[in-house]
Amino acid sequence: MRIKQLFPLPRACFACSGAALLLLCGVLPAAGVCAAPSDDAAEVSHLMQAGQLDEAIKKIDAALAQKPADARLRFNKGMIFAQQNKPTEAIAILLKLTEDFPDLPEPYNNLAVLYAANGQYESARIALDRAISNNPGYGTAHENLGDVYAELARQSYDKAVKLDAGNASAKAKTAALRANVLAATPRAPIRQPVIQTVKNVLASSDASSPAAPGTARAAIGKPPEDTADKADRAAVMATIAAWADAWSARDVQAYLDLYGPDFIAPHGQSRAGWAAERASRIRSKRHISVKVEEPAVTLAGDNATVQFQQLFVSDKLRSTDRKTLILIRRNGQWRIREERLG
Repeated sequence: MRIKQLFPLPRACFACSGAALLLLCGVLPAAGVCAAPSDDAAEVSHLMQAGQLDEAIKKIDAALAQKPADARLRFNKGMIFAQQNKPTEAIAILLKLTEDFPDLPEPYNNLAVLYAANGQYESARIALDRAISNNPGYGTAHENLGDVYAELARQSYDKAVKLDAGNASAKAKTAALRANVLAATPRAPIRQPVIQTVKNVLASSDASSPAAPGTARAAIGKPPEDTADKADRAAVMATIAAWADAWSARDVQAYLDLYGPDFIAPHGQSRAGWAAERASRIRSKRHISVKVEEPAVTLAGDNATVQFQQLFVSDKLRSTDRKTLILIRRNGQWRIREERLG
């Protein structure tokens, strides 16, 4: 059975003849038009359709040596890695695409699918929000976002059941969500999928143990143990403390190092542009004091949300604000993925 294509592209740009052929228009953020496909891109597409993925990678690398900024070739390289079950490499390529082409919605949508496949549903939600912000008419991203919210809701209901085993309402809601996801997902085998939709990721997790609560966490080998939660909360708060200390010390490098490579800069900025602006603002102050009060930590696998009262004092400004930091854990380290004020 053929799945719906994950990242639909304008039909005027390319004619897709197979489910495994996924191309990205070479769009400049301000242009809004697609460039004609190059001979390199056409050959790469042919190799991908033929299943000659290693040869396609070699062709892409050779072409990128001459055209390192070609978004279409870079995107296809990421999709090949995804098909070869190399999510780390695929994510790295897509993240760099979001930095270089922040107005394109497709890389964010694909990141969301890879995050969801690894149980990182909060990161998937953030990526899909950005995809939809870039293209409010992106129907696939809207559907994927609904599936992510459904999974996040189910995890919350599972947590409620864990805290109160007699909570019949939460049990019923968990069962209803699981049943709805399974009923809405094709069950027949899919041939040569490059990458699954979020819905299929959730369903494949359910299929392994459809009646077990907390399936999403169990699938990635991280049971929600109280001792583990305590250690994770302590590690998250240690990162927050280091962030406040570095800011207060005007240690720009230490401050910026606490933001992950996939940090979503505000107002559509590139990460590099945002970092330069932050460095300038910090260095312009003679002294800074940042205090974190009343922090509340919410954990969801390798994602953490910290809400707190921020007390900021400098020689130029004094403010008290509510702030939310969303962190993601990679290689045992927590780094800031998103920052919200208010």
